[in-house]
Amino acid sequence: MNRPSPLTEGIYRREVLPWALLGMTSGLVEGATVAVLVKKGFAGLVSPTWINLAVAMVSGAPALANISSFAWANLAHGRQRVGVLVSIQTLFALAVALLAFIPFGAAGLFVTIGIVILARLLWAGILTVRSAVWTANYPRSVLAQMTGRLVLVSSPGIALVAVSAGFIIDRDPQYARWLYAFAAACGLAGAWLYRSVRVRREYQLLAAELKADADGGAFNLRILRQILRADPDYRQFMVWMGLYGAGNLMSSAQLVVLYTDRMQLPGMMQIWLLTVLPLLLMPLCLPWWARQFDAGHVIQYRARQCWVLISAIIVAALGVWLTEVWLLWVAAILNGVGYAGAQLGWNLGHNDFASLGQAQHYMGVNVTLTGVRGLLAPPLGMACYELLESWQRGWGMAALTLPAMLAVAGGIGFVRMSRQRAQ
Repeated sequence: MNRPSPLTEGIYRREVLPWALLGMTSGLVEGATVAVLVKKGFAGLVSPTWINLAVAMVSGAPALANISSFAWANLAHGRQRVGVLVSIQTLFALAVALLAFIPFGAAGLFVTIGIVILARLLWAGILTVRSAVWTANYPRSVLAQMTGRLVLVSSPGIALVAVSAGFIIDRDPQYARWLYAFAAACGLAGAWLYRSVRVRREYQLLAAELKADADGGAFNLRILRQILRADPDYRQFMVWMGLYGAGNLMSSAQLVVLYTDRMQLPGMMQIWLLTVLPLLLMPLCLPWWARQFDAGHVIQYRARQCWVLISAIIVAALGVWLTEVWLLWVAAILNGVGYAGAQLGWNLGHNDFASLGQAQHYMGVNVTLTGVRGLLAPPLGMACYELLESWQRGWGMAALTLPAMLAVAGGIGFVRMSRQRAQ
């Protein structure tokens, strides 16, 4: 395994604490955690159908928000990245702080949806801009290692606030507002500390982007179409990623509802199953996945990694159908192993298709299409659940068949691409 240079390690050390603090902020607007908070916190105050729709919206918000990548890519294009990132990080922390003031009730439910989406829009900007920072700061031979370590430092904070949320939601949801205030303060501290980060050879990055401007301008729908038209491999990769990703997004929202309505699981157990246990497994799994990623192209990587998350969906569905809680824990373990690998693929996979000046544009394509999936997949999956439940109470659990089929179709597509590349 390649070892990072002292310079690379020095750059990494400056990023550790800011991302650890921001992880605590982002943890309270992570899809599964905020979905459980909404499902439990508004129970009995709003119609169950509206609550389930809200669960679908906030669960899909992390993906939905990526549709804003056009704006973020254009905002950062040709500008010094650290200043842009600090500004967005600050606004993100303030958006999370707003959730501390939301009243419980029908009006509060819809305001919560809006603020969660706003916070995730800002987080999408952070992810879009930091991709270029990491690509510039860390050589490709150790890029996955360093990115994995940075993703890893956020995990304890996300897990801590998730456990705290589970503890609070099973006692008095009103106290959740104090947790949101604390998480927001951590985010503001992280943004303040991030000012010390520097981008290696930033002049080269900015020059490459200026050249890209001369060749085609800032990222927009026309650039998206051009990239997909000119790069058939990336286009095909995005098609299979769309099916696979839609399946994962659908299942997350459905499981929150089924764990509550069919399994009657307490909020703390749901958060452990959907958020905390997967996050705790990341330190064990990320180094192995990083070696797999650094060893070859992302196509071969996805052809292996995707089946872990597909297995998690199938095992969770079996657990719900059979009402066997132990299967849900197995699914959570599989989800943690697969999620660790998915983080690397999602943050870095586009770099195997793009040149330096085009890296942010390729990431823009990736996150924009992810946003489309986030807009469509969770509500569609929840509509399937509600339709089946309206026909016969208890049939809603069969809705998990749809995300499983979509994810399997995407996995088959990755395998076919991998075999074609090997020929």
